[in-house]
Amino acid sequence: MTVVWPLLLSLWAHQGAPLPDLSDPDQPPSGQRVFFPEHKLQRPAFIYAEMTQGECLAEANERGLPFAPGPKPPSIEAPVTLEAPLRGVTFEPWSIYQRREQSRAKRHGAAGPVMDCRLLLALDDLAGVAIQHDVVRVRYSSVYRGLRARRPGQRHAAGVAIDVNELILADGRTWNIERDYEGAGIGNNTCTLSAPWPRSDVARELRRFVCGIASGGFFNLVLTPHYDRHHQDHLHLEVRRDIDWVLVQ
Repeated sequence: MTVVWPLLLSLWAHQGAPLPDLSDPDQPPSGQRVFFPEHKLQRPAFIYAEMTQGECLAEANERGLPFAPGPKPPSIEAPVTLEAPLRGVTFEPWSIYQRREQSRAKRHGAAGPVMDCRLLLALDDLAGVAIQHDVVRVRYSSVYRGLRARRPGQRHAAGVAIDVNELILADGRTWNIERDYEGAGIGNNTCTLSAPWPRSDVARELRRFVCGIASGGFFNLVLTPHYDRHHQDHLHLEVRRDIDWVLVQ
């Protein structure tokens, strides 16, 4: 039997309701990076992950998101193309990867980044947090890439992940992940109560943005420079399917 999800499932995000905080029992306790939320279907990422293609497209249409269905890479279950800004926030290739990303889009006959519909919903939620922090442009190095997913519904090959490298604010300032994150070293926590807090104002603003995304539950993987050396210059944000855990580091 098909589950019919209520439309506008993340209504609280659209109406400016406060984001969950770390006192929420379904947020990670101090020191815990991987956790299993008791009420996972109250978190947007898990709701999106369990949607069928039809349910996801219906939700995207109800929100009025600027997308077109397809094209159809073999490893993306519910492919869509983002064609315009989300809530006034532009998602664009980071300068050094711009030619590569444009070439990928052109190869598929797409006008913008190709992704799974479930990631599109999460990026719409992310745009709501971006507005709260005066972020007007999100620059990425990768969304969909690869020809085969190692497992269905996982990582970039499935179109459910984005790597964010820079954020542009309305006043023209740039938050660059590699330059401004001020991590405390690989293996440290990011958004738990025990996480080391950065010293500079810019890094603190950036950390609040990252933890706002994490506490909103839009993604079940939020990986930062704290995770490993391969993430020193970007945030990996993913709506992974067929898991019952969250990783924020």
